Amino acid sequence: MNNMNQFLKYTFIGVLFASCGQKPAPEKHELASILFKQQQAWNTGNLEEFMEGYSRDSNMQFITSKGVRKGWQKTLDAYKKNYNSKEKMGYLEFNLSNIEFLDMEGNVGHINGTWKLIRKADTPSGHFSLITKREKFGHKIFIDHTW
Repeated sequence: MNNMNQFLKYTFIGVLFASCGQKPAPEKHELASILFKQQQAWNTGNLEEFMEGYSRDSNMQFITSKGVRKGWQKTLDAYKKNYNSKEKMGYLEFNLSNIEFLDMEGNVGHINGTWKLIRKADTPSGHFSLITKREKFGHKIFIDHTW
């Protein structure tokens, strides 16, 4: 009887959310696809397309050991300055460790993992923790903490 009560309780909660017009949370693959698209863009040398994964909100933050950069354009400008050739860009690989939503509605996401650039001269690598937010056309990276 206890299992039946739990089943009815969870069924009721599900019906309640559905009747309140709640949207189901997006699938985690929506968040993973941001990085998949970024990796493809980077590896073809297209920084503008790479930046499509980021929010254009002026409060978007890119945080590294060198400090905090705010804004989409400033972040793109820094990428163009630091990675101004295919040789400097190398080949980018992401390895995702965790993907989750931080709210019931799926408006805020969190992705963490590792990155690696494979270049002729070296192979720098590190970690990242990204906070995404749902915008008009899907999730975009709002806070990028890369080290």
